[in-house]
Amino acid sequence: MKQFDEMGEADDSMTLISASQAAKMLGISRTTFKQLSDMYDFPRIKVGRAIRFPKQGLLDKVDYVATNYREFLSLDDLL
Repeated sequence: MKQFDEMGEADDSMTLISASQAAKMLGISRTTFKQLSDMYDFPRIKVGRAIRFPKQGLLDKVDYVATNYREFLSLDDLL
């Protein structure tokens, strides 16, 4: 689902993608994406019965987790 600005260009801040599309975009399996989505509380929106992820919000969260990964590691991961 793409939103367009006044010039007719796609606005990624409003683009919603499925878990399969998000996994493909990140280069991981859908199962791994779902695990990471729950673990790191990725932003999501329920559209009817479907779950969609705001593309820009997801990229921002992944960037934040990658930049600040130490605060997300459990004690067991550090040992």
